[in-house]
Amino acid sequence: MALSVADIKLYLRIDNDVEDAMLQRLLAQADAYLAGAVDDFALRCKTESFDKQADIVRAAIVAEMYNNRDCQEEKHQAFPYFIRSAIAQLQYSADSVSAEGSGGA
Repeated sequence: MALSVADIKLYLRIDNDVEDAMLQRLLAQADAYLAGAVDDFALRCKTESFDKQADIVRAAIVAEMYNNRDCQEEKHQAFPYFIRSAIAQLQYSADSVSAEGSGGA
């Protein structure tokens, strides 16, 4: 289950509708980023446990982009370590599921 704008607003503690369109775009960007960073991301999201993990990473990515939307400094171009680590864990999870599903080691 991909996160909704309402989920993100709750996560970010936003209680108005002014930025709903931007939050929707940020959610789409977070999904696109994860799809590029994790092999077979859309397929893996069909597994409930993987999708729940991915939702946390989606929310963290959206929060990072939302909170730093005005920053133009170079130091804000990379995601923080905890997001990069969570993405690596999703990739590792995807790799281990692939190995199990293919009869590999």
